[in-house]
Amino acid sequence: QIMARKLNMLVLAALAFHANHTGANTSADDKDGAHATDIVLPEFTPYAVPEAALWEQFDSGADARWKKSDAVKEGEERSRYDGEWAIEQPSVLAGIAGDKALVVKSPAHHHAISARLESPLDPAKDGLVLQYEVKLQEDLKCGGAYIKLLTAPSSGEFSDQTPYTIMFGPDKCGDGKVHFIFRHRSPVTGKYTEHHLEQPPTPPVDGLTHLYTLIINKDNSFVLSIDGTERRTGSLLVDFTPPVNPPKEIADPDDKKPEDWEDREKIPDPDATKPDDWDEDAPMMIPDEDAVIPDGWLLDEPLLVDDPKAEKPADWDDEEDGDWSAPQ
Repeated sequence: QIMARKLNMLVLAALAFHANHTGANTSADDKDGAHATDIVLPEFTPYAVPEAALWEQFDSGADARWKKSDAVKEGEERSRYDGEWAIEQPSVLAGIAGDKALVVKSPAHHHAISARLESPLDPAKDGLVLQYEVKLQEDLKCGGAYIKLLTAPSSGEFSDQTPYTIMFGPDKCGDGKVHFIFRHRSPVTGKYTEHHLEQPPTPPVDGLTHLYTLIINKDNSFVLSIDGTERRTGSLLVDFTPPVNPPKEIADPDDKKPEDWEDREKIPDPDATKPDDWDEDAPMMIPDEDAVIPDGWLLDEPLLVDDPKAEKPADWDDEEDGDWSAPQ
């Protein structure tokens, strides 16, 4: 099961999960049905963060704030997101009594749920801090636990077709990565483009709770952290594909190869002529007629001699290692 708790978002938020996992909940019961160890957990005490646009602790009023998506598949009547949700305490490695979370309950199903802010926010003007916890309670084969901050105004049922501004969070499918994608509207064409973070970090998948934090500053710099440790920093204008600012030069789409273009890097010189003294039968190299033997040159000496400074190692065993001879 996937669990996300304590959402701290500064723009319109929605959760999108696709869970495909196997495994069963573990228990501390022994074979006689009694608890092997009685552990008294600390009690969860709710607290407020007044300056946050959305601070979610999944208390008694959370059911009214979060709406399960009723979007249907195109051309079909059945729900596109038929996975069930529950607000409950963790069933594996619980750490605090009464600390509830939003949990997906349906293996191999799509899940989508959303919560609306009272008013939209503009990260470009105010900056953004997006922070939430994810816990993979069971063995996850393929799935994502990411958040989409939807583009205002937003209406209708939340789905993968709903326009968003930022997508952030872990995804285990394939090699696994922490998504950070934002949509930007070109001031020239008016079209939106998705920009993906280059070299995203890999998320931990150990069954423990992990805190994912994204900070976007007004100068277009960003910090992506996991459990309070910076894992990726950079600029929205530089570290994404495709880049926000177009390159100064691009290939001419109408350019064509000339008909007389030669693909070879080098070709014979058509104007070159053979020198008058060129000898086709002469060898490529000949002895230097002016060379003389250096003084002290020993014609009969071998090419290699024993190293006079070499010594037989102290741990050398003739019976096991054979007769020792100095290296040459």
